[in-house]
Amino acid sequence: MKPIFGMIYVKMIKNQLTLPKKYFMKFLLITCLALLSFHSFAQDKSLGYFVKDTILNDTTVALDFNTKDKGSVKLIKDDRLEQITEFIGRKSESIEGSIIDGYRIQIFFAESRSTAQSQKAGFINTYKEHKAYIDYLAPNYRIRVGNFRTKLQAEKFKQELILKYPTSIVLEDKIELPVLSEPTETK
Repeated sequence: MKPIFGMIYVKMIKNQLTLPKKYFMKFLLITCLALLSFHSFAQDKSLGYFVKDTILNDTTVALDFNTKDKGSVKLIKDDRLEQITEFIGRKSESIEGSIIDGYRIQIFFAESRSTAQSQKAGFINTYKEHKAYIDYLAPNYRIRVGNFRTKLQAEKFKQELILKYPTSIVLEDKIELPVLSEPTETK
């Protein structure tokens, strides 16, 4: 006996190849599976449901550009499209206006957007003179408030917030230019 193909032993009897009986069924099964795999119809339409083919007749119409009847096109667009177009052209400014380096105070963060929005609304009701922003940095929503040019201004306002928002911290951020009030004349 001579080992060929791993565990299968092949016997030579009178110049004929034969397999022992215990390997014959395995050999027969593998051969049948190999032959049947050549006849499989992967992604063939004949195995799916029969759908009646419909033939669509395409019609072509010659266009006449020299007619006196002109068509009309009605363009419907969002009003904010102009703002976005201008914003893309500016490249260095935000949609609200010019942006500069500055400081904001992060007063709250949570995984729930609705919780963050309710906290923002509560802040805006209390401090109407400061803007509040919701940012998403996975997996949390952050509420940042104010547009402070110096860290000292941000720290001063943080001292007012610390009782209501004990986790407040001052962070560097890109801020909008603060609105300057009109100077009053003194006599």
